[in-house]
Formats: sequence, C-alpha cells, structure tokens
Amino acid sequence: MRRLWILIGFWGTAVAWLGAQEHPFSTFFSDHTLRVDYYHAGTAAREEIVLEALYRLEGWPGSRVNLIDTLNRGHYLLRVFDHRTQQLIYSRGFSTLFNEWQTTEEAKNGGRKIIHETVRVPFPKRPILVEIVSRDKKNRFTQIIFSGVIDPKDGSIRAERRDSNVRVHPLLENGAPEKHVDVVIIGEGFRAEEWEGFVGRARALVDTLFTLSPFKEYRSRFNVYAIMVPSPESGTDDPRAGVFKQTPLNTSFNTFGLQRYLMTYDNRRLQDIASAVPYDAIMILVNTRKYGGGGVYNLYACTAAFHQWTPYVFVHEFGHSFAGLGDEYYTSRVAYSEFYPKGTEPWEPNLTALLHPPQVKWQRLVTPGIPIPTPWGKETYDRLNDEFGKKLSEWRRRKVSGEKMKILSRKYRQKIERFFEEHPYQGAVGAFEGAGYASQGLYRPALDCIMFSRTLKGFDPVCTDAIEQMIRFIAR
Repeated sequence: MRRLWILIGFWGTAVAWLGAQEHPFSTFFSDHTLRVDYYHAGTAAREEIVLEALYRLEGWPGSRVNLIDTLNRGHYLLRVFDHRTQQLIYSRGFSTLFNEWQTTEEAKNGGRKIIHETVRVPFPKRPILVEIVSRDKKNRFTQIIFSGVIDPKDGSIRAERRDSNVRVHPLLENGAPEKHVDVVIIGEGFRAEEWEGFVGRARALVDTLFTLSPFKEYRSRFNVYAIMVPSPESGTDDPRAGVFKQTPLNTSFNTFGLQRYLMTYDNRRLQDIASAVPYDAIMILVNTRKYGGGGVYNLYACTAAFHQWTPYVFVHEFGHSFAGLGDEYYTSRVAYSEFYPKGTEPWEPNLTALLHPPQVKWQRLVTPGIPIPTPWGKETYDRLNDEFGKKLSEWRRRKVSGEKMKILSRKYRQKIERFFEEHPYQGAVGAFEGAGYASQGLYRPALDCIMFSRTLKGFDPVCTDAIEQMIRFIAR
C-alpha cells in the first residue's frame, strides 16, 4: 500500500496518514510492551539513531483505544507500521534531551553529542516497521531519521525483569492501567532510611497537583505510584560546587551549563527502575534543597524535593513533560539559543508566532472582542522585572543577608501580583507578546499562568485545554 501525506491542523503543521484508522488493539498487539533502546547522536545540523537493545516487558499500560497520535506535539514522531500491509498501527509524539542540546551554544560551535533514549510500543504479534521522524525547519514531520523492521520472534529480544530492588508505594489507585493515566514518581538520592521522607514528600506534591484544574476534575482518571531504589549516598551531583554523589539515576545540576537545570542522561537506568510499575509519565524527585528541575515532553520531569518553590516546579515541569506545554516566560536565562526559529509556528499548544493575525491557533478560546495581538503593559512589567534583577544582583555582590533577599523577592512578587490583578485583561485569552524565552515575536495566551511565573494560582485556559486533551487521549 502506498503511503500518502495528508496535512492537517493549524496551518498544516500536523501530519497524518491516509488509511491510518483505529483498529482493535488485539489485531496487531499482545498485552506486553516492546521497549526499544537506542543511541541518538549527531551535531547541531545532523542526527542519527543506532539501535542498542530490545526488551519485552510485562503488560501494556497505555491506551488500547487511542493508538494513533492526533495531538501533533513533540519534536519527533514515532510511527509503527504493520510490515506486511504497511498500515499505520501506532504513533506517538515525543521530545528528547538531544533535540534540546542541538539548540545550545555547544552544539552551534561544532560540538557532538550521544544520548541514550527509549521508545515504547505495544508488543506486536508480527513484524513491524518502526520509524522515527523529526520536524523540519517549518515544524512539519518530514525527516525520517530512523527506519527499521523488528520481528517479535527475534531471539535477541530480552525478557528478564529489569530491576528487582525497587520499593513501591501506591499513592493513588483508581483502576486498570490501560484505562487511566499512570504516573510514577521516582525517588532519587534517598538512602534506605529516607524512604518514608520520600513517600511523604511525594504524597504532598501529588496532593498539590490535584488541587489545580484540570487535574482536580480528572483525579479519578489517574493512578500514581511512588517508587525508589535505595541510594548509596544522599543528594545529587552539583558540579559547580564540586559535589558528586553516587545515586541510582545519576542526576545532576548544570545540565547544558545551566545551574538550575537538574536532569539525568542515564536513560537506561531510568527505564529499568520505572518499569517496576505501569506508567505513562515519569516524575523524578531528587533529594536536595537547592532549586532546580526540568521537563521534556514524553520523556520525564525532574525537580528538587525540598526547596521552597518545589510545589510550583513540580507542577510546572509536569506541564512540560505530560502535556507538551511550552515555557511562557521570557525574562529568565536559559541554556538555549534561538530555541524557536523566527517565522516558524511552535508546536507547543500554548505558544504562537502569530503568523496570521488576527487568527491565532487557540482561536476558539479567545475572549470575544480582545485585540490580537493584545496590549498588556509589557513595558511596565519589564521595568519592574529589570529593577528587581539589578537590585538582586547588587545585593548578591554585597552578600546581603538571605532574610533581606527574601523580603526583596516578596515585595517584587507583590508588585507583579498587583499588576496582574488590576489589569483589564486579567483572566482573558488573547495573544500577549513575550513567551518561549523571547521578548518579541512569540506570544502566550494569557497575562499569567503556571507556565509564565512562579505561581500556583492555576494554568491559563489554553494550557488547561491542552492538559485535558492529553488526559482524555490516554484515559478512558
């Protein structure tokens, strides 16, 4: 059967396949998981994938109804075809640390990188063709960077249990994994005697998540597990401070040279530990009091366990990793250089380059009568932010006491909160310039949101809608 492109979605950025219709799960798949491990290597301009190992795992935790991804999220698209008929039988969008690294100065200066990665699919009953497709410069899925046939009868597919030293504590149980969103929270850098502290912290953060919309309305569609492998040492690596700890996941601050970016490259170990329970999404909770974290769509989210801003970071990073939400802020330093190319519509559901004003990709949620783009007093916000940043830098140089620094931060937050609360477009949906690490040229849906500032007051309506779409796609 010849495969034909069909462009769908907003301005033709999404891709589907002719004849890619849903079918009974049992037609092509059994109740197991095929885990495909590979190395992702290359430079800023080139990339390649080399298979490393195949595994058969017990059970398939994902949806058995929505097998074809219709959400158009992620930098890559995994496509699985029945090899004999060439019918598309499974697909999923995802992003990686590798594609983030490609936008760093290290990559642009000629660096090379190799990162271990994994994709998972329902275990096939007969040979499948697996493709991984990357987006081009216009964010269309056109570049096939891997293509290979996998035979489920291949004798090299490993089937042993991946990790037997995992402690498991269910935090929320609502039913069969294949009908719910299954979240695993992995404790990292906790010694055996710190198990109870980890579970308690995980439970508190889960409770925080489910106080917020839309998670609280969909609480019954989630299962959540806290799991952990006891760590030889407490804590995590902090290279700038000369601190290195022996821990199960080898997490570290300073990923890509950004101190607060707390992540792990040890994907194989992460997947081994996570496979102790059914999961659709992974959260890593790191035993540290220092601020940090990160999140990559359909990979994992990570956060420091005991910082004062941990509840916010936990929710914010889960927004990235679970729903593919983009960062709506533009004033904080990041490791990337031109993460969003000019003139290209971002794939993230809550960011837009506004290429066709007054039409915007979240048009159905736009507040009637609001101007597009939406004037919001950006100059005032930028002035307040600049004044705070300069004062903070000055006080740090003078080694002003931590208590005074907290007072300064609190007064700044109060000014910003007042600015938002008194704004005529508070609660409205429009197109507000300043988003995606860029002060100009990118737009967010609302004045404020968990994806914009350190707040737990809620997700904006566009982010809320995107999260709901993901929950409904996975859970039944």
